[in-house]
Amino acid sequence: MSAKKVNFGKKPKPVDMEQWVSDRTPTPQPQQEQPEKMKRLTLDIPESLHRAIKRQAVDAGVTMADLLRDLLEQHYGGQS
Repeated sequence: MSAKKVNFGKKPKPVDMEQWVSDRTPTPQPQQEQPEKMKRLTLDIPESLHRAIKRQAVDAGVTMADLLRDLLEQHYGGQS
């Protein structure tokens, strides 16, 4: 059995880290809107309604919370 040989490239030249940091120009970041703070809502609903919501969420490939958030946003969206 022969030993496998691995070739590594040339050793990189030493870098003056302080110079590298001072020379580097930061990539401008786009302004991102801060997400609105979330509040928790707890509801008691019949099991049959829970199953229906769960089934629809699974079929859509989303969480129940996301599905219900979207439905509430459609009905109440943007109202303060």
